Amino acid sequence: MWIAIAAGVMGGAAAWAQVGPMDALPAAKTGVQSSDWTGFYQIALTPKALGDLKPIHPKLDEVVAAHLQPWAKLKLTATDGIADDTGQVCLPDGLFRYPGFAGSFLWLATPEKVVLVYGQINTAGVQRIYLNRKEHPRNLLPTWNGDSIGHWEGDTLYVDTTGFSDKSWLESSMSPHTEEAHLMQRIRRVKDGDYIEILYTVEDRQALTSAYQYSRYYRKAGNAMGEYICAEDPQTWKDFKNRALKPHLERAREVK
Repeated sequence: MWIAIAAGVMGGAAAWAQVGPMDALPAAKTGVQSSDWTGFYQIALTPKALGDLKPIHPKLDEVVAAHLQPWAKLKLTATDGIADDTGQVCLPDGLFRYPGFAGSFLWLATPEKVVLVYGQINTAGVQRIYLNRKEHPRNLLPTWNGDSIGHWEGDTLYVDTTGFSDKSWLESSMSPHTEEAHLMQRIRRVKDGDYIEILYTVEDRQALTSAYQYSRYYRKAGNAMGEYICAEDPQTWKDFKNRALKPHLERAREVK
């Protein structure tokens, strides 16, 4: 069922900090994708799943916190991790959070587009990577997942995404970003094609003091993705949020 849904979906700036997007990996020769990557991939987090693979910055919250501008640090401390978490109420949580922490995705591709249908589609959504244009549209309206364009260099896919809204967080510790956020991904297969490696570079002139990088590995787990329902029991979510909001409401009722 997910294959059919995803197939239907498919129908439809230089970095200011000199991290040098994707400089942690060797350069690839210019060319096009030479093999079929179609399948369902799940993030590898445990030593057993990773084997000899070594992700860059597995503790991403510490890295992001060290790069925040002073105003962003203040906003972080004022954010309630439960009451303000959009993902907890089945609203999007954006490309920055989900793929690097609990990520899974279905990889589907045509000559003009690569589509990543994320496992928690209700909150993580779909990333459409357009291969048939070199620039982002002018006057791009901000969205949760932005606008992605990409090109192949040998067996490595370079992806550039801009046009984010400022509603999501950079990671699960609630670090904010602005509409200046810019995501770059360098994607390649490793370990005889059993894993996909994604090297991420994130920059935001307004929220960060400089860009940061991290990498994650995703292991192929078959060709189909199971069904995911964000809130099959809505009352559970309502009770969860009400408990989180209760202290705030009680403080608001206090007579000064």
